[in-house]
Amino acid sequence: MAFRNARDQTVASVDFAKLAQGILHQRFVRACVYELAFAYMVGVFASVNLSRGLLSLPFALLSFRTLAYTAVSYVIGIAVLFLHVHFFQVTRATYGSHFPRLQRLLRNPTNTGMVVGTYVVLSQAVFVVHGWMFGGRNTYMWLYPEGQHGPPQLNPGWLASWVLATALGAGYGAQLVMDERLQLTFPSVEQNRVYALKDRVPTSVSRAFAYASSLVSRFWAVYFIFGWGVYRTVCGILAHLTTTTYSYGVGNPLFSLGGVVFWLHSSTLTVLTWELAHQLFEVIATEPTHINKLSSDSNRCLVNGLKHAGNELIQHLAYQELYRLAEFSSEQRSDIFADIDRPNGTMWKQVSTQCIGVIRAATSQLQAQHKAATAAKSSAKKAEDTASAAPKPAQPTTPLRKVGGAPMRDIFQKNLKDSTTAIEKPKTPTVSTQELFEPEAQGLEKYVLTMLRDTLVQSKLGQRVLTYSLRARSTTAFANFQLQVWAVRSLVRLVERSLEEDRYGVVQGDITAILETLFAYLAALEKCLATLDSGNNGVKAFNVQTTARQPLMMAQVVRNSIYIFTTSFYVHLESMKLSPELGRKLQPFADFKA
Repeated sequence: MAFRNARDQTVASVDFAKLAQGILHQRFVRACVYELAFAYMVGVFASVNLSRGLLSLPFALLSFRTLAYTAVSYVIGIAVLFLHVHFFQVTRATYGSHFPRLQRLLRNPTNTGMVVGTYVVLSQAVFVVHGWMFGGRNTYMWLYPEGQHGPPQLNPGWLASWVLATALGAGYGAQLVMDERLQLTFPSVEQNRVYALKDRVPTSVSRAFAYASSLVSRFWAVYFIFGWGVYRTVCGILAHLTTTTYSYGVGNPLFSLGGVVFWLHSSTLTVLTWELAHQLFEVIATEPTHINKLSSDSNRCLVNGLKHAGNELIQHLAYQELYRLAEFSSEQRSDIFADIDRPNGTMWKQVSTQCIGVIRAATSQLQAQHKAATAAKSSAKKAEDTASAAPKPAQPTTPLRKVGGAPMRDIFQKNLKDSTTAIEKPKTPTVSTQELFEPEAQGLEKYVLTMLRDTLVQSKLGQRVLTYSLRARSTTAFANFQLQVWAVRSLVRLVERSLEEDRYGVVQGDITAILETLFAYLAALEKCLATLDSGNNGVKAFNVQTTARQPLMMAQVVRNSIYIFTTSFYVHLESMKLSPELGRKLQPFADFKA
């Protein structure tokens, strides 16, 4: 009923952003319902007694422990959903550093601190509830070796659990930021929401167990070395606040099998709750909207969404809708081609202008980057040539030997000695200290990277790390990578379909401009790839994952799009009035040799 009312109220609107915000709000409400189902699943997992096998499953379905753990998991999951609402990213943050994961962590320290702090609090809450439900010696903070009336002693098992919970929350939150998991990934194939979530549940379970087991094993090794020092330090601090003692031996929690199982069980369930909420938010935020069907003027509504600049997610949803329209909806494509009575130009012209604008903006950024890189390289070469052309200090000359002077054998030996002393040992290649991070690094990011740079360059080992480690780069032109993919593919697909569906020939006049835009972008991408390839100085060739992933993928998208045009218009290429330059560029694609 709520959805029907919202649709009735907005059906006359052409504001894509308003309609999208309404739909996203409805999706979040429904996500809260899905989260309840996930929380119940986690509660059942928590209550199943593995020692009893399947016989414990019927009891676990309706036990009080299951319902209580479901309530806790639901609250934790809702908190994670709200966290993603505030900190999700649509466009990529650009960086250029030998330490990109550290740079992402420092780029926005306030947001990073809030994300890490939230997960630490949630982890502590889950460990407290888990200990209360399942009991065990690690649940109690104080022990009383001399009885209830004697001085208390800090429970080393409780302290180890507290440290583990802190490490779990801090590590997961930091990894979320460093691995760009707050970056939304849009699906390539539209699926029903239930099927999309069903496919992600096994992945979430395996990832949760892998992360928890890895963390517990590393924690065990580190705490085995430093645990006693941590325990005595905390006891020393508490001794100033209350009467306590740590002189009684109560056993090392690391050698308690029950304690280790408790840590692994609690950590796995905690991470599973977070993972399911993370996957749920990504599904509801990136699912296609079909907003144009809610408007009385679907074409105008779509163009307004393409032009929207206030919310990146809304603009991406508009381009996602355009892409699906261009691929699968012949009725809506024909409607766009036939919509020619508009004060701002034909609807095709408005749509194509927005797509071409996205491509040309990326082309301009790549060209500016290549120009700056070329200028920097030429300046460095000029400085090197100037230094090599500088007059060398005068060398002492030896007088000419007279006839009957020293034997030839002595002259050869002297020349050989002079040549051997002139040979210098090869120096270890060094990396410029200015290349550790980009000039846009500011604040805490610049301070930490500067301190790290100064520390590394002072030692030979640090210089080797900088010299032989590949520098990961993320170009500003690919911040809206997904938007560019949709713009290129939508534009070419509409041109392809225009052969059969464009009754008025509105597309034909723009084919030349579209091809010139695509070829200009492809040339800029190829220059970018050449620059990245040569920038590694021959060390380990180049790593596609860290240096050339985005331009390589985008170049492939542009080439495939040009091939789609070539194969669709193959029989019409000779009759098309293309410029000689454009025909020369298109010839390799016509010969299938590009």
